[in-house]
Amino acid sequence: MTFVRYRPDIETIAEDEAHTISEIRRVMLDLSALVRAKHGMAMKGTHAKAVGLVKGRLIVERELPVELAQGLFARGSTYEALVRYAPGPPEKLSDKASGQRGMSIKLLGVEGAHVEESDEKSTQDFVLAVDPVFNAADAKSFLKLFRLTGAQSPRVSEGGIIAGSRIARGIEAALEAVGLESANLKFIGRPPRHPVSDPYYSQAPIRYGDYIVKLAVFPSNDTLENAGEQNVDVKDDETFRHVTESYFQTFEAVYDVKVQLCTNLSNMPIEDASVAWSEAESPYRKVATLILPRQQAFSVARQAYFDDRLAFNPAHALEAHRPLGSIMRARMDAYKHTTAYRRDCNNAAPAEPTSLAEVPD
Repeated sequence: MTFVRYRPDIETIAEDEAHTISEIRRVMLDLSALVRAKHGMAMKGTHAKAVGLVKGRLIVERELPVELAQGLFARGSTYEALVRYAPGPPEKLSDKASGQRGMSIKLLGVEGAHVEESDEKSTQDFVLAVDPVFNAADAKSFLKLFRLTGAQSPRVSEGGIIAGSRIARGIEAALEAVGLESANLKFIGRPPRHPVSDPYYSQAPIRYGDYIVKLAVFPSNDTLENAGEQNVDVKDDETFRHVTESYFQTFEAVYDVKVQLCTNLSNMPIEDASVAWSEAESPYRKVATLILPRQQAFSVARQAYFDDRLAFNPAHALEAHRPLGSIMRARMDAYKHTTAYRRDCNNAAPAEPTSLAEVPD
């Protein structure tokens, strides 16, 4: 099998991309201001509500083949890790509005040259979501869609958002019954699954040393078994946090970290994050294990640290793992500016931990 090699000109930047990204930045900052006015405090620009905040470690596989032994995965190293589970909305809503979900991973003590866009120099972030692909092809498509959806969230009552989520879930279920699906419907309405039991995907490609991949984490069979019923009965506004806390009181969570190597730029494009890469042509292959031990998965002190002081951003990356494509370039910019806004409004000092000992229990 032949793998596409990374080269500096692998990305194709549209002539008007700088303008598009500046518009996304403006829309995201306007959204942040609306959320602050509505809730009395600034929140993360997306995935505002944490439902699980845990410490762990990532153990890289030993003796990987050369195409997998790249970047921070080149040696059998172990990294301390912080993990944040969070639904997608830009404000803290009832769990009865079940839509997009995400997992953000921050690895600590990562040595090497970082991308110039990074304001952290010893971390590596992977910002993941439950869908294998993004719901927009590129930055311009995302801007059009987001103006009509996520950017309107603070203007809609919570009851209206919950009702819309239920309607979207019903339509999506009908589509899936006949072998179809809609990424946009799933973005706002999907079955309420246990946060620990989902796989999570980078959606867009990243550099992988000499190659290009999409990265994902998949829960182990034991983790799935311990989580029990994957669909959660949402009984109150904080159900996802309650089930996550309950899980980590008793069990560890283990994930296989896998990458899917790009083998064909025609079928596995860099600039279109809405295209699924064929797993038949290039299956996901394990490169590491993420272990999250039993612990208290949520506390007031830990929430303040994660949500006010920490930032999870694809731009916190080694040059060997540079985020690629239009969507990633837009995210790196938007996350940087919404983080600065949030910290300024909440008078929160940035934190770049070098050890788990620095993170509150």
